Amino acid sequence: MLHRFALLAFVLLAALPVSAQEASQTRRVVLTNGDIYVGTVVDENADPLVIVTTDGLERQFARDRVALVAPLIRGRFFRTDPVKTRLFFAPTARTLGGGEFRGDLTPYPSVTVGLGDRVDLLATGFVAFGDGAFVTPLVGVKGLIYEGGSTQIALGTSAIFGFGSGDDGFLAVPYGVATFGDETRAVSIGLGGALGGSIGTGDVEIANGVVFGLGAETQINNGVKLFVESLVGIGEGDSGLLVLPGVRFFGNRFAFDLIGFVATDFESVIGFAPIAARLSYNF
Repeated sequence: MLHRFALLAFVLLAALPVSAQEASQTRRVVLTNGDIYVGTVVDENADPLVIVTTDGLERQFARDRVALVAPLIRGRFFRTDPVKTRLFFAPTARTLGGGEFRGDLTPYPSVTVGLGDRVDLLATGFVAFGDGAFVTPLVGVKGLIYEGGSTQIALGTSAIFGFGSGDDGFLAVPYGVATFGDETRAVSIGLGGALGGSIGTGDVEIANGVVFGLGAETQINNGVKLFVESLVGIGEGDSGLLVLPGVRFFGNRFAFDLIGFVATDFESVIGFAPIAARLSYNF
């Protein structure tokens, strides 16, 4: 099964266009309020930043108002996806950016904070009340370790903790992920493991299994992106596949995902849902 997914990954990668160095000096300048300008930047390190837009007007912006200065993508202007750091469940190797903050509702709330240009922190959790009350906070961290051309590689981990109902424990999933492509068309490949234990006793066990992930995304216009992610879990005596095709509608700061999913143990379909949703907003 892994060989099939590896072959599919290579096919998808072969279909990606090779990024060429922009022949012109045209840049897109994104401000912290979401406004976008396209034109020639006089000096990218200057304060204030001066850009001569494509309609011939000169504009100046203080550096603390500038969120991004970047070349066009494949020679064109694209409004890019604000939820670039993940597909639906699975992460990409991209990071949010220093000082950025995103809130998600799936329907449980979560937040992602850019601690720097290369490090993201995620926090979410669940709470149940009554006789079986419990609290399950989840935290995650991801760091970009390599960025060059159209390739990005990141390492991270997510950990969920359980408190209540007589059992306190945790489950952590360390992983590595690589993303190939640009902000509008890319393939991500990841591999992770798992370890868990009891908080009270200090016992830690490493799970005998791995999770392999393969995802692809393509932006079809300035407000719609199609994506699919596949997660394969392989363990001692057990294996399974989760496939999530979806569509993302987005603006400068918001995004709304609609997905379906199919789960199988490779012998029969053991779960299917026609739709799920998530709302995201970058503050």
